[in-house]
Amino acid sequence: MKKKLIMCLTILCIGCTVVYGKTAEERPLKKTVNSKPSDVVTAYIDASMHTDAKLFNQVMSDQAFVSFCNGRKAEKQRKSALLSFYKKQGPTDLNCESDYEVLSSSGNVVMVRVDFKFPTFLQRNFLTIEKNERGLWEVTQVNKFNENR
Repeated sequence: MKKKLIMCLTILCIGCTVVYGKTAEERPLKKTVNSKPSDVVTAYIDASMHTDAKLFNQVMSDQAFVSFCNGRKAEKQRKSALLSFYKKQGPTDLNCESDYEVLSSSGNVVMVRVDFKFPTFLQRNFLTIEKNERGLWEVTQVNKFNENR
């Protein structure tokens, strides 16, 4: 009887683990990275300066896109395309300094300007950061502009 009880409990535990267990990608994001807008901005800067795909994935919403001027026309890239690029690129340290300024804040939306200061040009990133339905902050849109220095 004791062996049957232990066997049933073991099967129950294994079954619960299989049914309710989550892969690493499905687990909730770390609250420290997405708990407040300033943490999201800091993580975005770090992910951009070191082409950190994992961190970039955490701070960007699944529907996020980045707009930038490519020659004569404006282009948009979705998060998935940027993640693919970061993964192919691998970890890289950009030769720049960074700074940011909160431009506007209202309830669940924050606008932030992030500057990446390269030796020959300045890249300005205008981020829209929103609080999602789980209460976590994510970048939903980035507009990039390059200026000569």
